[in-house]
Order: sequence, then C-alpha cells, then structure tokens
Amino acid sequence: MEVIFFMSLFNIGYGIFGLFGKMNIPEKFKGHEWTKNYMKELGIADILLGVPWLILYFAFKQYDPGYWTIFLLIILLALPSFFLVIHIERKYNKLLKKD
Repeated sequence: MEVIFFMSLFNIGYGIFGLFGKMNIPEKFKGHEWTKNYMKELGIADILLGVPWLILYFAFKQYDPGYWTIFLLIILLALPSFFLVIHIERKYNKLLKKD
C-alpha cells in the first residue's frame, strides 16, 4: 500500500510543477504560445490521478480488502485522468499541426 502513497505524492507534486509551468514536456510542444496551457492541463491531469489514489491509500490504511479490489479501484480511479490526457494530447496535436 505504501507504493500507492508514494505514487500519489509523486503525481500530485508533478502536477503542481505542471501548474507552475515547470513540467518536462516533449520538444515538439515547447516554444509555442499555448505551451503554458499545455503544461497546466497536464498538471491538472496528474493531480486528478494523484488525489484519488491518496484518498484510496488513507481509506484502506487500516482495512485491507484484498489485492484485486485495490487493483480494480486503482484502475477505475485512473480512468478520468487517462481520458483527460487523451483529450489534451489530441487537442494540442491539432494545434501543433496548425503551426
């Protein structure tokens, strides 16, 4: 369970870096007028991934429902962030093609 805790802290921290525009992004997205927005949206996606995992960690800290239940909850809690990242990538790849 500690892995979930540290992964959630890492994602939240990396998301905060993204909100401040300090995220490591691919070279093709750097140097555009929308680069800051791209990093902010990816930062939000990382926070959206990390916060539910942190809540999951504290919810099951005392009670262990089993590995499969935790695994399924981790996957379900990751889906919103996953779909948000897909949307962000499509959006900014279209902008990249325009430039």
